[in-house]
Amino acid sequence: MNTGYADVLVGLQYGDEGKAKVVDFLAPDYDIIARFNGGPNAGHSLEHNGQKIALKQIPSGIFYPNMKLYIGSGCVLNLFKLLKEVEEVNKLDISLENRLFISGNASVIQPHHIILDGMLCANIGTTKNGIGPCYADRALRMVDDRLLNLQFADFLSDPKGTLAILKKNLQAVLEDESFRSRDASGLDAMPDLTDPDAFMVKFTAALEKVAPYITSDPLWLLRKVKNGEKVLFEGAQSTMLDVTRGSVPYVTSSNTVASQAYVGGDLPPNFHRKTVGVAKVIMSRVGNGPFISEFGGERSEEYCGGDDPSRHNQPFEQKHDTDTLLAADDEFDVGIALRMLANEYGTGTKRPRRIGRFDLVQLSHAARQNHVDVLYLNKCDLLD
Repeated sequence: MNTGYADVLVGLQYGDEGKAKVVDFLAPDYDIIARFNGGPNAGHSLEHNGQKIALKQIPSGIFYPNMKLYIGSGCVLNLFKLLKEVEEVNKLDISLENRLFISGNASVIQPHHIILDGMLCANIGTTKNGIGPCYADRALRMVDDRLLNLQFADFLSDPKGTLAILKKNLQAVLEDESFRSRDASGLDAMPDLTDPDAFMVKFTAALEKVAPYITSDPLWLLRKVKNGEKVLFEGAQSTMLDVTRGSVPYVTSSNTVASQAYVGGDLPPNFHRKTVGVAKVIMSRVGNGPFISEFGGERSEEYCGGDDPSRHNQPFEQKHDTDTLLAADDEFDVGIALRMLANEYGTGTKRPRRIGRFDLVQLSHAARQNHVDVLYLNKCDLLD
């Protein structure tokens, strides 16, 4: 039998381990790069032959012209941000036509998800992309007569009816005074969302552009693998941020471990061959939550999680001298120096990442959770 197989690549720490770099390195050995979880809440930075790009939803195999790119049903997608990514890829003279395939069962991030995220989830360090509320609506399914979880397939099979539901969901949140009274800043920052009719026009136009990439075949990936094609599943976020295995509530909204690839990636697990783990020798974490090996401890967590970007963004920190900071007795200063030297700032948010020592106990635990067969360690040069 000429069947193919699947390998799974996951981050083993708190994210930003350099997964995309390893995917780009391994990609020539595969036919398909696939995403199985998350959405536009994690940036994957790529540099290939002098070309640079940060991808949040499109899989990282764009630089290989014959590579197929698959976004599985376990993902939640922002239509507008996806289109922007496609345009950025096209600017590099890279075509995604007949290469990018999106599962029809992937959920659409709706406007009310973004509104609710900004209002309700700020204290856990959310990126305010609507990821958590979108996954929550998957579980809720319906409220009264309103369908909450809208999939791409819904828009293809019944465009008019599904768009009407989308508008109804948005209006329900906009008209709810209990939400508006809690925090209206999210609405002020997104004026398009306060006009449902204007938003629907923009959404419909965007949907028409994305429609050619959507596949209504739930067995699309299975058919490819049975025909001999090889898949590399690319995990978003990382093991320690898994929604059930991480330090709740300071986690992401989806399962991030290797086994999830065969649920959210739409492939039976019997095609699994090996698991690839990625870590880095100076650790980092974005947002709040436990970080045992952090340089500067609680002071660092508060500093990196504050709402005043003027005092902790990259240009501000670049005014410091790294040699002086590294020689300081204060571990907080050491953390700033390492962040500067390693350029540890969020790909999408530009937030400073919290920095910590290499934690072998944590790494051993994550490697066993995922049954890692191959381990890549990034940023070893930073140990100098």
